[in-house]
Amino acid sequence: MTRMGRILRILADAFSARMLSVPIIVGGQRGVVLLSLSLILFSGCNSLASRFMARAVEQAGEPIRPVERIVASPIRASVGLSVLWAGHATVLIQIHDKVIITDPVFTRTVGLLAKRSVAPGLDPSSLTRLDAILISHIHFDHFSYGSLDQLPRSARLFVPSGGIEYTPEYGFAETRPAKSWQPFEMDGLRITPVPVKHFGGRYGFDAGWNSEPTWTGYVIEYKGTTVFFAGDTGYDPLIFMEIGKRFRIDVALIPIAPVEPRDFMRNVHTDPADALQLFNDLGARLMIPIHYATFFQGLEPTPAHAQTLLEQLLDQRGLHERVKILGIGEQLIIKEEAR
Repeated sequence: MTRMGRILRILADAFSARMLSVPIIVGGQRGVVLLSLSLILFSGCNSLASRFMARAVEQAGEPIRPVERIVASPIRASVGLSVLWAGHATVLIQIHDKVIITDPVFTRTVGLLAKRSVAPGLDPSSLTRLDAILISHIHFDHFSYGSLDQLPRSARLFVPSGGIEYTPEYGFAETRPAKSWQPFEMDGLRITPVPVKHFGGRYGFDAGWNSEPTWTGYVIEYKGTTVFFAGDTGYDPLIFMEIGKRFRIDVALIPIAPVEPRDFMRNVHTDPADALQLFNDLGARLMIPIHYATFFQGLEPTPAHAQTLLEQLLDQRGLHERVKILGIGEQLIIKEEAR
């Protein structure tokens, strides 16, 4: 990348952070100006953008609900496989003695428009150790600079290869570019980046800057257990059937939102029906839905809209035993430690 390109990226992040630090006043001139300016710069002025802006202004004054549950000590002394959903795409995975977190986001807001509807279901100060941090892509709601700064530096940070130049220096044990089908192994823990269907850039105007993808999924393998993390993705049968052929997946973490407006979202975001088809293509044993009910996103009528649609499908198809819906902050013990 050229020096000018780096400068532009630094300025863009500094500018966006500055905007995020100013509280939005619903109905107030400052909030409207900030939201309008952000949309002009990063989204363009069209009818859909204006609908997103109106929704953001409407939701800016909504209180952030407290989380109903939080695990004080989420890293267990003994477990075969546990999954804790902290909200959105933030998932704490423990496989025996290995601890991995995906897309950590603990901030009140992300990007320029999305506000959290419920508090995080995980206190980052409770993470006494981490082996790996997996970033699926560089959008604000998945690649949160302030959230990464709260995590143990002993971890290895994995970032899509095209997103490395967006990555500040945190002092983690290692920062690794994630390239599809190129696995990394450390002490028996094998992490393989895999293709998914999403889109690039961080600020909107930089989508075409990267020669390599800025998005990925991951397959995590350790001691006979395999977990798939989709990050953010649209549905593509060829991609997911290929992943299913290469791995025997125990648990699949699959996004189910945003749903609306569907014509706009479908290419890059799975809805509940897409997610169940993806789950089937993978041939996974268990699915845990993610990426919903956390931020005000898209044009959903309520943050729980996607969950409601999913529950209807599970009722129709009799899949409640294979699809486990977690509450934010809930930790599911899937395998006990063998004795």
